[in-house]
Amino acid sequence: MDNSNSKNSIIIISPTSSISKRTRLYKLAIFLYESGIKNITHIGWERIKGEHNETLLPFKIKKEVILKGGGYGGPTIRRFYFFWMAKLFFKSFSINKRSKVWALGFESAFPLLLASKIKGFKLYFDDADRFSMLINFPFFFNKIIQSLEKLTSRLSFKHIIPVVERYDFTSNRFHIIRNSPSKSELLKAKKISKNKKWIKASLVININGWLGKGRGMKTALDLYNSLINDDIAFILAGRLDSEEAIELSKKDKVQFLGEVSNAEALASYLNSDLVYTYYDPLHEINRYAASNKWGDAIKTETGIIVNSEVKTADYLKNIGMSISFPYHNTKDLSLYLSKISRDSSKIEKFRKNANKISEEFECFEDQLKKLFYETKKN
Repeated sequence: MDNSNSKNSIIIISPTSSISKRTRLYKLAIFLYESGIKNITHIGWERIKGEHNETLLPFKIKKEVILKGGGYGGPTIRRFYFFWMAKLFFKSFSINKRSKVWALGFESAFPLLLASKIKGFKLYFDDADRFSMLINFPFFFNKIIQSLEKLTSRLSFKHIIPVVERYDFTSNRFHIIRNSPSKSELLKAKKISKNKKWIKASLVININGWLGKGRGMKTALDLYNSLINDDIAFILAGRLDSEEAIELSKKDKVQFLGEVSNAEALASYLNSDLVYTYYDPLHEINRYAASNKWGDAIKTETGIIVNSEVKTADYLKNIGMSISFPYHNTKDLSLYLSKISRDSSKIEKFRKNANKISEEFECFEDQLKKLFYETKKN
């Protein structure tokens, strides 16, 4: 792979169709481009036909799809992950030795590891979702993967993680980059917010992102039906991926925005009181969530609804800006929301507490500046 002007270029490798629809990668690409790195290449996996198009990026990047098909679930998805890793392993030996490579997930970083040591390119292992927690493999096989994750962490140039709670080991390659919004996207959001008509109510609840079964869509629909007689409205944005989400999008007191850009999503926070972040605790990765929505909420002074099983959300409870009930306890959550819809003082407390922590919760590009500055010294 020709990457001769490596100082002003980077290769982003991810098991996704595009980088613009993966918030973390979208923010990375914007930062790199605005920092003068204009030569950006994405090597990806097109899960659904036509999804590789970068419809949300305001500039052009080079694209290379090395795997097609598989979708986002079902019985064959594990097999496709191994196809991805095999194809990427052979692809890795064509990467220029002076390259910087940003690999999303263990399933991308591990196949690149050997070539990075032989050829000498810098491998940034962005572990946004720990692979051994993400897919339900048999116990013995999962133990092997965990050992390989540890190896990949310690042999990568940098191992970028959003939270430490997911790991039962330490690594001198760990570098925490929390999921927070970019300043540039927040500025765009403020402009969008002023120029769009938003749904109004005493309490507005924001539900956005992947609107699938594992993200509490049944509870969200039950909440709507329970609160129908209260002055409560909903903003819904994202990919409809469950029957409950589709039904919710058609309700009268729901403003459905469809799939939106990062800035548009942030604009919706500015017109909401609470953001709904429910994660099915049946899946281990969900109990250790590191949601983009939490950083977005802190920076937009929006309260957070999160189910109590999510261990990594404890800091939100401690700073007093979250509402927390068990995942399946819709009754108590709806009663509480009904109560605070008639008393704005609780929402004001959320806003004040978010404002207090906002300064120490760095924006995404500020964290990236520290990462790339530190790597220059190494």
